[in-house]
Amino acid sequence: MTITTTGKPDYTPNAYYLAPTTGSQTAVAYTSVTNTPLAVISYASTIAPSLQGSSTTIDICPTLAGTTTATSGGAIGFLISGTAMFDPFEMNASTTAVGDNASYTFIDATNTSQTAYFLDQCDSHSNGTTWHAHGNPNCVTSQVDTSTGPSHIIGVALDGFPIYGGRDINGNVIAVSQLDACNGITSATPEFPNGAYHYVLPISVTSKYASMNCYSGTVNAKALFVAAKLACNMKTMFAMIQPQKGKPKMAAMVMPDGTTMRPGAM
Repeated sequence: MTITTTGKPDYTPNAYYLAPTTGSQTAVAYTSVTNTPLAVISYASTIAPSLQGSSTTIDICPTLAGTTTATSGGAIGFLISGTAMFDPFEMNASTTAVGDNASYTFIDATNTSQTAYFLDQCDSHSNGTTWHAHGNPNCVTSQVDTSTGPSHIIGVALDGFPIYGGRDINGNVIAVSQLDACNGITSATPEFPNGAYHYVLPISVTSKYASMNCYSGTVNAKALFVAAKLACNMKTMFAMIQPQKGKPKMAAMVMPDGTTMRPGAM
């Protein structure tokens, strides 16, 4: 099966997001664990134009391997939204992205209060090339699930096994303790009423089990190569917020679309 994605979210993203600063730029916020300095960038003018799709071939008849394979950054699967699913970690491969979030509230040029996040309400953001989630993307699950019903397929991992949200066939929230080391479980789902192995993205989990951190099946080398190309690229993100020639550093760093802002209540 060949999957082709848009690399862009199919839900309405926030107007502004936080991205790592570089050099002499002034940070407006810091991530809560790694203390990474962040600046505000515009989704419409800076993030959206840089997003790219991708295409990869995945086995539609997966089988469990004798040993698991660790994820290694980049895409670990793809979602029905046309975007990538990443493992739970940021670039250091140890800090969970959903546990290292940050926000910054400010007043924009139209006197409107705006809040920018490192990861948005769907546990998602851009790495400079593709939109991706690091945890349960409720903006995607909400398109196919109800608030109390069972989870449906929202994607497929690189080893071919399906990816689901965090509820079982009866609509109960699935606990991490019910899952194996790769966030997998064999149980009934709406699509597989007789039971099948699948991955689960637990609800409201910020540990390393927020997303898959290993594969239970076999991943072909070509799929891994495509996934690696979508890995977090901080150099790309840095370039996105470099001051433009002839423009004040602070304004360009904070708002590449030219909008100036003043600090507001956090």
